[in-house]
Amino acid sequence: MNNHIIRVALLASLLVGSWLAGCGAAIRPAELIKADGLLQNRDVAAQATRSATEVYKESRAHYKKAVEAYVDGDLEKSAQFATLATLRFETAREMTLRMEAEDRQTQAETRRVAAEKMQKNDKARLADLNKRIIRMEKIIALQADASRFKKAKEEELKRREAEKKAAEEKLAAERKAAEENLAKMKIQQTAQAALAKAASKIQAAEALDANKHDSKNLDAAKIGLQKARYDFEQGKFQDVPASAEVAYKKAEEAIATAQAKFAEENKKIALLKERESLFKEATIIQGVNARQEARGVVFTLYDMFPSNKTTVVPEQAYLLDKIAKLTKKYPGYPILVEAYTDSRGREVDNLALSQGRAQSVLAYFVEQHKLGFNRIRSSGYGEANPVADNSNSAGRAKNRRVEMIFLFR
Repeated sequence: MNNHIIRVALLASLLVGSWLAGCGAAIRPAELIKADGLLQNRDVAAQATRSATEVYKESRAHYKKAVEAYVDGDLEKSAQFATLATLRFETAREMTLRMEAEDRQTQAETRRVAAEKMQKNDKARLADLNKRIIRMEKIIALQADASRFKKAKEEELKRREAEKKAAEEKLAAERKAAEENLAKMKIQQTAQAALAKAASKIQAAEALDANKHDSKNLDAAKIGLQKARYDFEQGKFQDVPASAEVAYKKAEEAIATAQAKFAEENKKIALLKERESLFKEATIIQGVNARQEARGVVFTLYDMFPSNKTTVVPEQAYLLDKIAKLTKKYPGYPILVEAYTDSRGREVDNLALSQGRAQSVLAYFVEQHKLGFNRIRSSGYGEANPVADNSNSAGRAKNRRVEMIFLFR
């Protein structure tokens, strides 16, 4: 306990000393500054931890390591842990947003069920009214006063019609409200998909150094994505797809420019031979499916995780080690990690599971093989982009996959 107190005091004194030293202090890494802004903002932190407590705790743990590394003078390690903290934090915040959206959809469904139940009760009441009218007619038929019988029947019929009309109007209002809520949920889901699509394209552009070759389009893409996310947070879901589409197209233009620049800076024949060599070595790895696409060489791995878990199965880690050897042999290829699930379970749960698995693979390469953060990025897309039929076990097994792409520049 005393050692811990002493260490905390030393860390505090070092931070104060660094601040007072002015120009003599180590420059605080941009990644750590970004993590500071996120984790020290109480409102943003509260939003992130609301429905993703464990992921948020992991973010705090990485942030603590980043600060300790900075204090110890290890800026590279500090930047790495700060980046992990930021990724975990943003994942927690995204999970919270998606869980809140799911809760709102569940509430809408609950109101719809309640409306149907009310409709059923109204129908029962109408049936009961019919029975009461029949009984009243029998009683009145026995009465001698025909005029009294007629008047009572008319009044009962009027009352029945009034109750029926009121019940129908109430049911129509409930049904309209339920339909409006469901329509809003669909618009929100469309907005979420547009955000994910644009963010993925921007990640690919960053991995291809578009910030160096076409910073104008990349900055425009980031601004468009930022606007789309702001509209989403403000509940303006109908405005999100347009801004996200602008971001997607600008990122596409940046990727095209970056790829063209890279092709100009390297000899085409040598590059093609290198790609052929990479693909040939990829096909030799047993237990991994390899294919070549326009974007790069794609490694597809199966059975890498236990059911509903995000930790790599130990006996399958050797496949990642073999791929890691190729990352070192071919250092000029940015790496993308994409994880997918089958369609069983809730969509929001599948998306969170795939994001955790993609992040786990990224962390394995960074921690076990020292792959730089500037070279590898990860994304999870849940049950999107299936490659087989989810209606049978064989197809679902193919859809539960991790794809690692060695991107062509």
